[in-house]
Amino acid sequence: MRLLGPALLLVACLLRANPTPELSHCPPMPPGTPPPKVPVGITAAQSAEARSEARLAANPAAEARWRKLLGQEASLARRAAQHLVAFMPEADLAGLDPDYVAENLRLALAARAEFAWAADVPEPIFLNDVAPYAVLDEDREPIRAWMLERLRPVVAGAKDRRAAILAVNRALPSLAKVVYSTKRRAPNQSSADSIRQGVASCTGLSILLVDAFRAVGIPARIAGCATWVTVRGNHNWVEVWDNGWHITEYNLDAKGLGHAWFRDRAAFADPERPETRIVATSWAPVDGGQPFPLVWRLRSGDVSGVDRTADYHAWAGGRRRALSEGESLLGVRVFRGETREPTEVTVVQDGREIARVRTAGPAQDMMDVPWTRLETARGKVTLRAGELSREVELKGGEETVVDLRLAP
Repeated sequence: MRLLGPALLLVACLLRANPTPELSHCPPMPPGTPPPKVPVGITAAQSAEARSEARLAANPAAEARWRKLLGQEASLARRAAQHLVAFMPEADLAGLDPDYVAENLRLALAARAEFAWAADVPEPIFLNDVAPYAVLDEDREPIRAWMLERLRPVVAGAKDRRAAILAVNRALPSLAKVVYSTKRRAPNQSSADSIRQGVASCTGLSILLVDAFRAVGIPARIAGCATWVTVRGNHNWVEVWDNGWHITEYNLDAKGLGHAWFRDRAAFADPERPETRIVATSWAPVDGGQPFPLVWRLRSGDVSGVDRTADYHAWAGGRRRALSEGESLLGVRVFRGETREPTEVTVVQDGREIARVRTAGPAQDMMDVPWTRLETARGKVTLRAGELSREVELKGGEETVVDLRLAP
């Protein structure tokens, strides 16, 4: 499926000029850009069985390869196989080893049988958010068995799905030994690749966490946006299912499930600007959905998505409106050499201390910065970190992120 939407083509700089596209600064889409197009009614009007058969009938070479996987007796395994084949990317249909998909599916069904919290996941959610062998367009490398072997003892004492979610989320960073870094090989690394390198982007970390949850039968998917409203730059994170979808990240927020540093920023998402919408992945296209924005492959429509913008507005207590020209958001990062350092920073304006904030460390996302809302009419701002002091000119109606550099 190639679902090309012009609203996702933010700008070529994401692909060419910036080696770390997840931090790219790209201009907003022109006003009135139409939303991306997605086939509507696929899941409602055409069953996975009918669609998988239609795809194979149109591709005799693929049919010979996939027929064994689809030839099981009527069962959940067969329905899951049909769902995977019906909606897998064309490249996978043509070139992926069916035995790889079969082994992933076998392990998914085994976890569903083993864990009580997996057994009661509704079948449509299991098919869409547990059974799939991939999360985005990452390299197809085995990981489910590796995850299950290491996470089985982690969830052994979990009494319910919520306890299992928290146990996995807390344990994974020490098990995988992967940390956030802009020096990763690619933004969309497979979990196996991230583990080999020991570093990953926000997207790579999210793929790791989704793979971990799914390995023990917990539904999970990636959510994100192509660019924020208040500042240029994208972010991807995880939604995990426990009788509803909940926000989390590879590094669990100190406040627990449902909390994250970007929640307020996400609440600025503008439904009229498709590139700022919050979108979650979906194996099958959904009515009224749109492609999930792969900022490293903006022309791709391989990953389907569901618009979650309204939910993020609701979780924040309502949509945050764009800043007025008299307001500014000021964010700050502190570096010592090339490494970000958690530091207390004092924000001073018009001779008064406005706020004291603590900056993020190297394991946190580059866009995870403490905000201070300021009035531009009060003039320039001074940032103080120890003996370091820097004056900053505010930009009305925008978020400004300032990097302070401490002496080595």
